[in-house]
Amino acid sequence: MKKIFLLVMLLFPVIIKAQQLSSQWEMNLRDELVQFKACQKEVNNGINPCNEYIGQAVKAVYQLNDFYAAGKGRYMLVSEISHFLEESDQWVFLGHAYEEEALNKAQLYANENKAAVAVYLNEEGIGLVSIILPGEMKNSGTWGLPVPNSAAFFVYDPARSYIGKSLSYAFERRLLKEVRLYGRQY
Repeated sequence: MKKIFLLVMLLFPVIIKAQQLSSQWEMNLRDELVQFKACQKEVNNGINPCNEYIGQAVKAVYQLNDFYAAGKGRYMLVSEISHFLEESDQWVFLGHAYEEEALNKAQLYANENKAAVAVYLNEEGIGLVSIILPGEMKNSGTWGLPVPNSAAFFVYDPARSYIGKSLSYAFERRLLKEVRLYGRQY
């Protein structure tokens, strides 16, 4: 019994910390966006180093470093994040972006200080990860559904990057069947 108590006491702070939203997440995220838009790093071995800001943004908001590939010494690319989410036991598939229930779940996760993301990956392995942010659902005229609050860092079009806009701003309606939503389990 004593061993179980000690184990619970050791794990409890980790569990609590994992669900904490950074108290300065909005300011931290704005800083990440400014740095991302100013990123002028050269592509190395086919990898755009400015891609790191996607993982750093998740860390800035949700205090999670899940998208850092320690073995590679860098943050994951969008294609790597997509595959990681599919295989992870800590991230659960909430549904597709055309499913109102999945959109509601994603916003609920964010409002409960739990990380949620939307991911699109095309056949060439190019895509986008959008972070679901705490906030309110907003009706989207283009999607015809209420959609979550979000942020996105467009690696191939940094000027389009944003914080605090509807998820429909990140993904065109024609992509809805391909956009998958995930939430982080704690």
